[in-house]
Amino acid sequence: MKKMTDIKGLGGMLNGFRDLVKDDESITFVGTPGFCTPFAEFLAFPIRDKKLAFVPNLNIEKTRKMVATEYGMELGDATSADADVVVILGGMAMPKIGVSIEEMADLLGKIEHKKLIGVCFMGILEQAGWCGTPALGFNYVMNTTLVGDISGE
Repeated sequence: MKKMTDIKGLGGMLNGFRDLVKDDESITFVGTPGFCTPFAEFLAFPIRDKKLAFVPNLNIEKTRKMVATEYGMELGDATSADADVVVILGGMAMPKIGVSIEEMADLLGKIEHKKLIGVCFMGILEQAGWCGTPALGFNYVMNTTLVGDISGE
């Protein structure tokens, strides 16, 4: 994959993601409960007018709508995982989660979609070997590197 653009900060991440899905009507996020859920909700906020869903782990039968509320984005009622775009969140590729490329490819075979996007931090999709495999066939991968510090008394 060739680099298309640089993104800086959380605003750059949101704007970059919004641009990738601007022509799509429905987006399904696939991620780990707890860790990936808030990132899916974060990415969903600027596109909250679209049909949005979240698949926890590989449990397609537990797919939930993502809805905008007065508190921000939240998970709602059960829905279909089928969408124009499937977004695989990097938590799925983390060694502690234990999802293989083959298991993810099997899940993707059960979800009707036209485009596949990977969104991760610290290059985890590349490190896990998910970016170069035809079994997944990402159209785009958004990788963000976090740098920070903690200050105290």
